Amino acid sequence: EGIITDYKIRISEMKKKTVLAFKKLNYEVIAAGDSYNDVSMLLEAKHGILFRPPNNVIEQFPELPTVNEYDELKDLISKYLGFSN
Repeated sequence: EGIITDYKIRISEMKKKTVLAFKKLNYEVIAAGDSYNDVSMLLEAKHGILFRPPNNVIEQFPELPTVNEYDELKDLISKYLGFSN
């Protein structure tokens, strides 16, 4: 008892579909995530950022910038928004 034994995904690739919906409304999207379930969202966003991902994700997706600290994430988002530090 108290363990998950099954699940049903209601909407596949929900994070990616959310980014696509924002883009359809002419928003530019910056997204951050940490693992495989975030990759399609990160690749679809104008700027996708890996935040504290495991090494295998970093190795598989070298095109995505990687940050490990909140200040690094804040600085990268500020850069993408055109703010100077």
